[in-house]
Amino acid sequence: MYFMNICTWDPKDEKEIRERRKKWKWPDRVKVVYEFFDLQGCRVINVLDTDDRGLIASRSAWTDIIKFETFPVYPAGDTKKALIK
Repeated sequence: MYFMNICTWDPKDEKEIRERRKKWKWPDRVKVVYEFFDLQGCRVINVLDTDDRGLIASRSAWTDIIKFETFPVYPAGDTKKALIK
């Protein structure tokens, strides 16, 4: 299943986010389809192909510092052609 995360954080936590991200790896059961960094700062948007357990595992190390808006999504148009085989 595909999930979209909109991840936001407080500007004061920017340095902590960068340091953690250097050491952190996506869980094995999570396939990152897309990941975008907001050039205005303090936000990342990603689309993941995973199950509920993978989704929980991917967020668990960050819930103290990042606010997650997460919802299931389904590809459409050319994206659907590229992802659904």
